[in-house]
Amino acid sequence: MAKVKELHLGKTLNDLEKHSEIPDARTKKTQILVESARKLLREADKYYREGDEELAYVLYMKYFNLLHCIHRKPDYAEHKQTVRQALGGNSNNKLTMNKLEELSSSLTRRYEAKQLANTALQSPVIATPPLKQNERVREYNELSASEKFDILKGDTVFTTTTNSNNSYHTLQSLNVIKCEELFERMKQHNVLIMDCRPRNDYEMSHLTYNYTMNVPEEIISTGMSAGKLQDKLDSSTKIMWSARSIKEQVVLIDWNTKDANPTPSSPIGKLQEILQNWDPDVIYRSPIKILQGGYEFFIMMYPTLCTNPSVQAPQQNNNDLNLIDEIEYPSINDITMKEEISGHSYTPRPGSSMSRPLTFTMSQSPPSIDRTSKMAAVKTYEQKQKPIVELAKEQEELLEKAQANDEQLKKASEKLDTIFEKSKQSPDKKQITAKETELLYYIMQLESAAADYKTENNRLLDEIEKYKSIKKEEETELTPNEKENLEKTARQIEHKIQERQRLDAQLEREKQQRDQQLAMTISRFPRTSIDNEDDIAKPKIPQFDRSVKPHLSAATHSSAAATIIDRQRDFSPVPGAMGRGLTGLKNLGNTCYMNSIIQCLSNTPQLTEYCITDKYKNYISRSNKTKGHIVEEMAALIKVLWNGNYKCVASKDLRYVMGQYQQIFRGIEQQDSHEFLTILMDWLHSDLQTLYVPEKPRDNITPSEKAWLEFTKAKESLILHLFYGQIKSTVKCVDCNKESATYECFSNLSLELPSNANVCYLSQCMDMYFSGERIHGWNCPNCKTKRDAVKKLDISKLPPVLVIHLKRFYADTEAVGNSYKKKQNYVRFPLENLDMTPYIAKSESRSVTPKTYQLYGVSNHYGSMESGHYTAFCKSGNYGRWFKFDDQVVTALDTSNVVSSAAYILFYTWLPPIQITENNNAN
Repeated sequence: MAKVKELHLGKTLNDLEKHSEIPDARTKKTQILVESARKLLREADKYYREGDEELAYVLYMKYFNLLHCIHRKPDYAEHKQTVRQALGGNSNNKLTMNKLEELSSSLTRRYEAKQLANTALQSPVIATPPLKQNERVREYNELSASEKFDILKGDTVFTTTTNSNNSYHTLQSLNVIKCEELFERMKQHNVLIMDCRPRNDYEMSHLTYNYTMNVPEEIISTGMSAGKLQDKLDSSTKIMWSARSIKEQVVLIDWNTKDANPTPSSPIGKLQEILQNWDPDVIYRSPIKILQGGYEFFIMMYPTLCTNPSVQAPQQNNNDLNLIDEIEYPSINDITMKEEISGHSYTPRPGSSMSRPLTFTMSQSPPSIDRTSKMAAVKTYEQKQKPIVELAKEQEELLEKAQANDEQLKKASEKLDTIFEKSKQSPDKKQITAKETELLYYIMQLESAAADYKTENNRLLDEIEKYKSIKKEEETELTPNEKENLEKTARQIEHKIQERQRLDAQLEREKQQRDQQLAMTISRFPRTSIDNEDDIAKPKIPQFDRSVKPHLSAATHSSAAATIIDRQRDFSPVPGAMGRGLTGLKNLGNTCYMNSIIQCLSNTPQLTEYCITDKYKNYISRSNKTKGHIVEEMAALIKVLWNGNYKCVASKDLRYVMGQYQQIFRGIEQQDSHEFLTILMDWLHSDLQTLYVPEKPRDNITPSEKAWLEFTKAKESLILHLFYGQIKSTVKCVDCNKESATYECFSNLSLELPSNANVCYLSQCMDMYFSGERIHGWNCPNCKTKRDAVKKLDISKLPPVLVIHLKRFYADTEAVGNSYKKKQNYVRFPLENLDMTPYIAKSESRSVTPKTYQLYGVSNHYGSMESGHYTAFCKSGNYGRWFKFDDQVVTALDTSNVVSSAAYILFYTWLPPIQITENNNAN
């Protein structure tokens, strides 16, 4: 090589890597790519001989990137000989790879030296005499790989042995990287992923990321150097292996390692040791990291980024632990019973996140004051005044919101009265009833908000009473003026609250009168909530484009391939740019129950991405009851909702198809959104249940896994992976302590509400659901007779998306016939950090699955069973804020208004948000 030329392209290897990227070559013919690679190699060799290390490095990198692309082409096998002839075999590529690594080391040293020189010029003081450059390089090269990357990262200052023998031995241990962080790095294409699972496991399922490689555990041995390990890799993997010195980050993954210090005898531990201590020729640009939770965790969080998301990690040999899991509760006394937690005196779990902080706890007794505490004795007047000031501020904010709601309710009621009068003379009954229905729904929401404000007002009155009881104990510590000021503030708040209570009573009387008038009007005119009957008519006959062949992947079932076709659907869209995911849904005659659920599912990013990228088409089942029709219509509707060009659309096709399989969805009657959700989840799962899961030996799996396999029948789906969990039901004999367990899968949890509390907490409903319950007449297999027992539920498998149904409707036993009533409990639920740890079984507690959830969707119900309305509150992953979906109208929603007594179904997730953009659309 000629004399090395001056640096001119960049300051770090990262700058050069930006120049080495190649455009998307997947659509190019293999012959064209081979010719391009040949030219790149020729030019790279030329600059290498001329001593231009930077240009040679960039072109060699482009060459290997393109070569990797060629190897991944579907027709590579057909052109393998052509590639060999044009570019040479493995021996030639190995020589080129050696040149690239040589350039990488040389450029790294030169960039470091230049940076050190610049730093020295700028520094006013030189602590030690400068050493010769070659001496510094020699000492630097004698460092281990881990010491080198600590210096490059800046965690350790490089000083020679003449200054200190130990200064560069302060090393940072290799750390972990979370799945979310890895996902972000994958988008930037600056990370190399080494997957050290067995070769068969890797071939069965791996990341779809271009810079991922398999270093099979079968070839990793203790004491092996990086060079020997490289020799054991296949030719295509060796190309990737060379990128470890030029990628910004190297990440190691196996099935389920959780921390940065794996067992040294494990494959990932051996690979970590090889790269850290036995790879002297490579300077890593940042510390090597291990993926937290491994591939098992990543597949749960980003199933669409894996070639086969249905695989499961091999069963670890935990026979002793599994045996312990069979005994969930060693003693009956370990089980909390339902009667212990029900009632008014419930206190939320410590650390549980509520919708708004309360000034005092909800317990009936006032908090005690420790008179022996010195801090209590020296409490200042400002500290004593703080609770009452906070109460006053909260009361003012509540009063302002309530008054604004009153004004809206008054205007809406007056408008409805005007329509009632016109309806008596107007022959255009259809138009009138549409307006009546729209206003009725609006009034229902305002009345629900008024009831919530009333509940909050009563709570503030209770807070004042508690404050008074505390104040009496502190009167001796106050001056007369301080005492008078506090009492005056308390009286003012109390007076405002009482005034509000009188106004609430008046509003309740007006509501009863309005309900009577509505009942009379609705009986005269059959109510519908649409302006055009065409919107609820049978959709137009589908039109097929037979010139378009379906694009299917190799994984597609042949039975599905013959039936997937492009068809024209009737969405009746109303033009208007609202933003992606912010399109409303028309009410097709009381289909608000359907609209509410669809909007919540549409704001589940992983499901939406699966639909709009057409990945679902590869897994459609045609052998089930619905023959894949439900998922096709659901995906088509979600695509339109995320088009971003419509104000609202109609779900005619989905409603029509669902009505073919379930009669209750055919008409225009109001239905239960929970029933709709449960049926829809089952149908979507059935439509996509084609992911084959190899069965494990039945004698080597836990009872929980056995029950899961029996439910799935060895075939799974993305719906199953996202929404389905498993409940463990334990029954324990009170006489002999014999314990029996059964397992049941669920797509949502249905929680009872306390019957004796207007205000309750979600954690209280959870505690009631998962607490013990005494049963009689249980056939104890140990006692061989009927015994009393305690039944207890726990979660044995947490789903990534947790759907919680609040059971507001119950049968009215006093009424004649099938009549239902609604519980109007104000349930306080957290918007963030819902911790499910207290409710999981022992087996699940050891898994890597996250236990903390974030709220992203709420299906609300207003009114009664006979006359009600549904809306949805959803947090958009694209915009990072909440929106209200009220049929065709979509508006921004303040976070403080998400929690209300109308909440019916809650959607929580521990999955990270995904940005849905135009790039997600199917090609």
